Amino acid sequence: MVKTIDRAQPAQALENKSERTDEAAGANNRRRAPHAVIIVENMTVPPDRRVWQQARALKADGWRVSVITPKVGSYRTPKETIEGIDIYRHPLLVEARNVAFYALEYASALAGELFHLLRLGPGDIDVVQICNPPDFLFLPALVAKKLGGAKIVFDHHDLTPELLVQKTGGNFGMLLNLARWAERRTFAAADRVISTNAAFKAIAQEKGGKAANDVTIVYSSPDLDALRPGVPTPSLKNGKDVLLFWVGVMGSQDGVDLLLEAMAALKEMPGGDRFHLLIAGDGPERFAMEVRSHELGVQNDTTFAGFLSGDELANAFATADIGVGSDPKNAFNDCLAMNKVMEYMAYGLPSVMFGLDECRKIAGASAFYAANNNPAALAAGLSNLIESPAMRAAMGAKGKARLMKDYCWQRQKERYLDVYRSLRSGA
Repeated sequence: MVKTIDRAQPAQALENKSERTDEAAGANNRRRAPHAVIIVENMTVPPDRRVWQQARALKADGWRVSVITPKVGSYRTPKETIEGIDIYRHPLLVEARNVAFYALEYASALAGELFHLLRLGPGDIDVVQICNPPDFLFLPALVAKKLGGAKIVFDHHDLTPELLVQKTGGNFGMLLNLARWAERRTFAAADRVISTNAAFKAIAQEKGGKAANDVTIVYSSPDLDALRPGVPTPSLKNGKDVLLFWVGVMGSQDGVDLLLEAMAALKEMPGGDRFHLLIAGDGPERFAMEVRSHELGVQNDTTFAGFLSGDELANAFATADIGVGSDPKNAFNDCLAMNKVMEYMAYGLPSVMFGLDECRKIAGASAFYAANNNPAALAAGLSNLIESPAMRAAMGAKGKARLMKDYCWQRQKERYLDVYRSLRSGA
């Protein structure tokens, strides 16, 4: 009788049943989609270009993506979804400016990260990606690993122990030992490591004990297909012919003091009356650097624009004539592939910087390299480019071509996704 009733169902009833079945299948497929959770503390998204590009790549590859990140600047919405990516933001009790405040910042951040991780449900998380600094993010990641079997990917952005040595000269023995312990625990917890350049990969193998096959280099290259073209904005030049542009975070290790000294020296060189410097960024040293600009007499030649993003940042790149890197050459900075360098190249800007090893490998002939962390040498390189528009154009074109050939995001994206695909397949 049941079979007879089934055969006797009207066509509309069968259609409705089919639709319900399709909806159920769709829901099941959504539930089965692997879930990646990215934890980043030293920046928020979408402004963190590297992390946002990674999140978008995972989403396009069929993953459910959640990002846990702090409230920073105007990005303070506790929960929002952008392009299908769920963003969970936690407050920071303080902005770290000394050792005691670092402890407070990290404690509040870890509490917020753990809260959101538990809220998402460890059993519903397939991969947790942690992005340092700091190197304590392995703690919430281990919760997802122990409770739900999640794999851990460590996206190695910074060298925390080396940075401490650079900042303190190694004087904070107990703090340095803690940083080295946290770094070891992070490497030990990670199933895969993503390194931002070859120097970082060597550290993952030598200090972290990771096998070469478990470490993948993914450069922080801009996505040229998604690059905002920007609109040249003459007002940014403050009435001058040439706009020098610096972008980044103003910390004690970033050399903004050397940059301002170079501006003072540049005023006495050819082209010294033709430039204006735009500094896009913020950080613990900003106030001190503004004071320093007055001490050096370059306050009218310099604009501290604060943190720029979106169209404002794109317009600044589109208006700029020369990119500047001020990070001093030392054992720590030599290992870093600065985001700003690739961004200058993406916008076809020549640049002047100190000769950092990894940055020199990337920028090649698109940059002039000043010697000996000497502000006067930095100024001389800027003077040459200010006075040579043809040289600026040629160097900028070389940089963009080099980026497209060797470091394009499409190539980096496939390397990144291969890490996740290998974890998904169990390889």
